[in-house]
Amino acid sequence: MLAWAARFDMRLGQQIASLVYPLDTFSMYGGMPGEDRSHLLVRDAEGEVYRISDFRAYRCLEPLTGSDVRCAGRLGIPYHYEELIHYIETHQGQGELAVELITRTWDFPPGERVRTADCVVAHCTVAR
Repeated sequence: MLAWAARFDMRLGQQIASLVYPLDTFSMYGGMPGEDRSHLLVRDAEGEVYRISDFRAYRCLEPLTGSDVRCAGRLGIPYHYEELIHYIETHQGQGELAVELITRTWDFPPGERVRTADCVVAHCTVAR
């Protein structure tokens, strides 16, 4: 007998129900969704790039979610982006270092060197 279960995911505040094993697609184990190979990072004025979790406090000027978010077509794997935004939203505070939140996109053309492109999502101040 096949057992059915329901799973409820929170995705940017919206509740979504999906099927569970054996009918779930297990998207986290799948390939890249589409051609977007991007990841949310922090870039300082000198061009150094850091992980989101390298800072303990964020204050950003632009929206990070919703229809007004910059670089909307280059946010990478949705649940990765949402996880990083959740970190930023739960680590609000004053900072002294001016940075840019960027999505860095990697392109792997066959037979060529890897290319990267950055898109500025927001301007923020952060603290370590």
